[in-house]
Amino acid sequence: MRFTILSLAGLAFVGSAVAEGTLDEIVVTAQRRVERLQDVPLAITALSGGDLAEHGVRQAGDITASIPNMLLNSPYGPEAQPTFTLRGVTTQDYSQNQSSPIAMYVDEVYKPVGAVQALQVYDLDRVEVLRGPQGTLYGKNATGGAVSFYSKNPSLSDGDGYVTAGFGNYSAYSLNAAAGGPVVDDVLGVRAAILYEKRDGWVHSVVPGVEPLNGVDALAGRLTFLYRPSDSLTATLKLSMSRSGGTPYGAHALNNDPAATGFNGTIGWFDNGAKYAVHKDIRDDNATLKIDWQVSAHATLTSVTGFDYGRWYEKSDDGGLPITVRLDDPNTYFSSTNDFSEELRLASHDTGAFGWLAGLYFGRESTHATLQYHFFDGYDLGYFFLPDGTSLYGFDEYNDFDQIKESKAVFLNTTFEVVPTVTLHAGVRFTKDQVAIRNLYALEGGPAVPPVGFTPDGLTTSYWTQTIGALPATYTHYQTGVAAQGPTLSRDEDNTNVSFKAGADWKPTDGVLAYLNFSQGYRGAAFNGQAANAPAEANFAAPEKLNSYEIGLKTDFWNRRGEFNVALFHYDYRNQQFLDAFTLPGGAGSGFHTINAPKSRVDGAEFEFRAKATDDLEIRSALGLLHSKYVELTLHAGSRVCCTGNQLIQAPDYSASLGVDWRFARLAAGDLRLLVDGNLYAKQYFDAFNTERLAQGAYGLANARVSFQSTAKRGFGAGVWIKNIADRRYLAYGLNQKDPDTGALGFDYGLVGEPRTYGVDLTYRF
Repeated sequence: MRFTILSLAGLAFVGSAVAEGTLDEIVVTAQRRVERLQDVPLAITALSGGDLAEHGVRQAGDITASIPNMLLNSPYGPEAQPTFTLRGVTTQDYSQNQSSPIAMYVDEVYKPVGAVQALQVYDLDRVEVLRGPQGTLYGKNATGGAVSFYSKNPSLSDGDGYVTAGFGNYSAYSLNAAAGGPVVDDVLGVRAAILYEKRDGWVHSVVPGVEPLNGVDALAGRLTFLYRPSDSLTATLKLSMSRSGGTPYGAHALNNDPAATGFNGTIGWFDNGAKYAVHKDIRDDNATLKIDWQVSAHATLTSVTGFDYGRWYEKSDDGGLPITVRLDDPNTYFSSTNDFSEELRLASHDTGAFGWLAGLYFGRESTHATLQYHFFDGYDLGYFFLPDGTSLYGFDEYNDFDQIKESKAVFLNTTFEVVPTVTLHAGVRFTKDQVAIRNLYALEGGPAVPPVGFTPDGLTTSYWTQTIGALPATYTHYQTGVAAQGPTLSRDEDNTNVSFKAGADWKPTDGVLAYLNFSQGYRGAAFNGQAANAPAEANFAAPEKLNSYEIGLKTDFWNRRGEFNVALFHYDYRNQQFLDAFTLPGGAGSGFHTINAPKSRVDGAEFEFRAKATDDLEIRSALGLLHSKYVELTLHAGSRVCCTGNQLIQAPDYSASLGVDWRFARLAAGDLRLLVDGNLYAKQYFDAFNTERLAQGAYGLANARVSFQSTAKRGFGAGVWIKNIADRRYLAYGLNQKDPDTGALGFDYGLVGEPRTYGVDLTYRF
């Protein structure tokens, strides 16, 4: 049995300990922490490092299969910018400067934008998912929840390590290794971990000579130092790097209209018509320092300092059709970011009936972003004309800007034990957000002659005129190159917010916890990273807010061999930030506005069940139910009133998971296990219009793994696994750009889900 370990940063006053010592001692400590998890009056799901390895979790988004009411939104494919959806709360704005309403943390450091989120999941201790608004406990405020990844720390008493080699279809191979232990017993420990993985893509282009898309070429490493000079002081320094390459995501053209695109053929589900495959370049360098100092018998001060440098470059054929006319390519996405954060928390312990946690947070992110779109470059649209009267082809867009965000906050969370069975909770957070947009300019134009060749550089020279800057566009001055042709634009937005949390929990008997919570979520203003056509598009969407009402029940039974948790919730969602697509002048492609959806509503329920039915059999299951709707939303600057009563994006009526872990043989050398798990999802939509042709109907996925594991702490292990056993075909992401008012491109943009994959892995633990 694998045990879940809780150390949610903001719940430090609950208690903590370091799992060190003999294997039996570690198991006992883990069991106690599971009990604490069941005592926390919040909807939290935690996955241990063992669970992650058994389920083949590699990327951040892979965890969603184990969490009720959680899905993944991946507009750039499986390797970049994992955008989580929790209880219907998400963003469909894929701009590289945007943060998500579901906050992502790695070792308690907030990861604000996609350039620092493409981490490889390796050598993890656990992952914790908090469902519901977050703000009074730790870190950055978030509308819909938080996902926290915790890497393993070195032991101060014993050395350990492992090497895992993996092989699979699509010519996949990987190496995952880690080792650590004490340098000075009980004082200083070091741990090093490394991952390398390479895999061919699984989306094949029908154009000869093009590498398969969605390839993987990833390298990551982490070095951790743990220093404990006394029982009252601990410092942990983590230095890490990741490099993610391989071929880019494989866009799939859906609902093709030959009359508009000129393509009359067919393309298989796992195929596309990409004419080139330029390798992506996503990298992140990070340093994290955490210090825990017990300043008195009843208070501990925690400091978490983080720095990230991230870079993301990707070029893609987003048209995905094997035609010489460029409908939507080559498109280029680039961003780089420098992010710094500092958090201070002072938490009480052993203070009797009254407990508290107070914190300060400061975060600064500086992001440079550019994008370049090419629409219909083989067509003379008659929209752009050089001064000599020459008509340019297509409708090309480019923008370039710097975004500087600062967030400052102070938060307080308190508990008061009225009687031994009843505890009251209250929290408050004050946040001040400042967003500055600098050096913004945008260009439009096109090539003077139709493009030649299939390569991403096969375009003839494009001519550009500046459309956004300090001066109005004249459409008379054109030049080659994408440098600014005149003054640039600046925009500033400052917001403050006070959010609250209140609740109570009741423990009528041992192993039963009932709770009632009211909490408020907040997400600061968002700038339109797609602004390219006119100064009016250089706008901010207002901050979004969410009021959450939740009642829950957590139970232990069979002498803690089983758990059953229930949560019922109601969300009033205001000003959800929204990326609205519209058709460019002359029907030349898709433009975007950043707006707010004034009112939405979500009602839902979650059920989690785990039982150690026998010493050899464990069953886990989860069920999420949702009923969501837009109460008020107007798109296209009022030209299309939508979408009262429609279902929220990626908010299926139900999602369910079931897993069985069976030790079917005990051998002298070790144990043989069978793990079978699966997920079932109801119909979901990818746009607020609830476009039926772009909807993903109900579908299910099943996976299995057979493994051998030595019962000794040091020894060999091996596994054979398969994912998506039935090779189920499903849509992972969709963008409506076929309708006359969303782009009129003649097709919809889509990304298909991963096909059947399988492989083996061999592990040696020492």
